[in-house]
Amino acid sequence: MPIVRNFIRHSSAQGLHEYFTNKNIAVSGVDWSQDQATVASNVIQLLDHLPAEDQARLRIDAERINQMADEIGQAALLSAVTNTSQLSQMESALERSRWVYLHEPDRFRHAEDIRYADQYRHGRNWSGYQLPPSLPLHTDQVSLNTFKEKMKSLFGLGDKVKVELFDRSLLDDDGNDVDVVQVMIYQEGLPDAYLEFEGDEDIVSRIRRPVSEHAITYSPDSGTMEIVAAKRERREEIAKSFTEDLLKQTVEADKVPLRQYCLDPLLNGHGLDWDLDDHIDSVQLVMLKLKDLSGDGRIQIEVPAKNEVNFHDYCREHFSDFNPLTSKSFAPIQAVISIRFQPEQGSNRKKVLPVKISLPNGCDLRSRTERERLIGEKYLKQWGLVREINP
Repeated sequence: MPIVRNFIRHSSAQGLHEYFTNKNIAVSGVDWSQDQATVASNVIQLLDHLPAEDQARLRIDAERINQMADEIGQAALLSAVTNTSQLSQMESALERSRWVYLHEPDRFRHAEDIRYADQYRHGRNWSGYQLPPSLPLHTDQVSLNTFKEKMKSLFGLGDKVKVELFDRSLLDDDGNDVDVVQVMIYQEGLPDAYLEFEGDEDIVSRIRRPVSEHAITYSPDSGTMEIVAAKRERREEIAKSFTEDLLKQTVEADKVPLRQYCLDPLLNGHGLDWDLDDHIDSVQLVMLKLKDLSGDGRIQIEVPAKNEVNFHDYCREHFSDFNPLTSKSFAPIQAVISIRFQPEQGSNRKKVLPVKISLPNGCDLRSRTERERLIGEKYLKQWGLVREINP
């Protein structure tokens, strides 16, 4: 269980003691007063001796806590908790994540919901809508019940639906904080069967009903509504119901133009310029995947960032008259651009931000830190790699 060992090795002795006590998982013979390395080593030695139920519980908890310990998860946690001063005094991101998980489980789940909504923004599971600004959100029980009943009937899933609302802030594309209300819709799914051991020999069939999640973020000030759901038809139905039942509007919301990427500008070999104020040292195209327009073939060209010859010079040198970048027979479908920053003060290390773009709307910037995302978004637009299309 590598994820569990990682959780234990990077948690404080006090934090581990608190976790195992809170979860009623017995780890006998551990002296919690010893130094962290000794405590972690002793706990790891006991892992294989824990009951199977406790091992499963520990693995699930460790996965959730570790996931929220990166910079994106930390930002989500700080958006969800009410008292951030206590968290800021803790010595590590993992300690903050563990503390919220144990002491404010509802806030922790809200942070997971924030991460879920933000992770899929502008992706294939996202739709944006524009309404008139300053429309009040009706959260009285009658309006919420009407909305829930409509959700039950829309998707042909289970009868159980839960709707949760909470306030949070959201970064817009220009890096500004926007106050929004996030609405989470949890709906019971269709029954699914799975096999499970009962005792040592018997295998039985169990029935479960997985829960589907849908997220809405709504900014009353701007009238912008964003919806994350797996299917486009569901997003449209959710937008219509939200507008009618919780905003009390009979007009349909206008769909926000879809963002798609265009990699054609990378074929011409023009330099990828940057602003000096962003402390960038270099920008290089390091990978390009192209499809053959006459068939199903694919080719991928990679030139390491440390290569003395840049990407286009490499292609001219090695492909000559058969250069796929200039042949008009290939179209780019995926690219990786390496942005190398100047060293921070007191350090010789140049931090590198690799940006991977996949047509039509895939980009890994959504999983990066706030600063990295803002830098990446800025230059993808500046280099002409982003375009908007009407839905």
